[in-house]
Amino acid sequence: MFAMNPMTTLSAIRKPGWRTWLPALFLMTVMSAGPALAALGGDVSSVQKDRARFKASLQLSTAAHHAVHELKAPTGTTIREYVTEDGRVFGVTWQGPWRPDLRQLLGTYFADFQQAAKAKRTGRNGPLTSRTARLVIEVSGHPRAFQGRAYVPELVPADVPEDEIQ
Repeated sequence: MFAMNPMTTLSAIRKPGWRTWLPALFLMTVMSAGPALAALGGDVSSVQKDRARFKASLQLSTAAHHAVHELKAPTGTTIREYVTEDGRVFGVTWQGPWRPDLRQLLGTYFADFQQAAKAKRTGRNGPLTSRTARLVIEVSGHPRAFQGRAYVPELVPADVPEDEIQ
């Protein structure tokens, strides 16, 4: 019978294999990434996507120049998304036993949050407050009691005081 060198056989199997499955894995990862859900600065249609994502109930309240979409998830977390008359999300707040996916809620502003958290330098625990012209964010809490808010100052309607975003 013909005897094969085991090292040659393994090399022949491994090299083409990883070269084949790695690009395929990358392609599957990119294609399976769904569209971004609701986000700060996004439009009002994104609120419905969040409701479905969190399996939450939705309650709508309106004020003079904005609306508040309140999502209550079965986990006990409440998320409020503040929307301008023209349909843009200018603020988000959250409170409850679980912190929501901030990457999802903050969207393109998530990088600002990461930068503020990195600049804090006092460790991961404790409240975080950051105020720039682009984003105001306040995050605090501990397991079973998280809360926070974030808003885009340039999108907040002129007649909405900052302390109303809570």
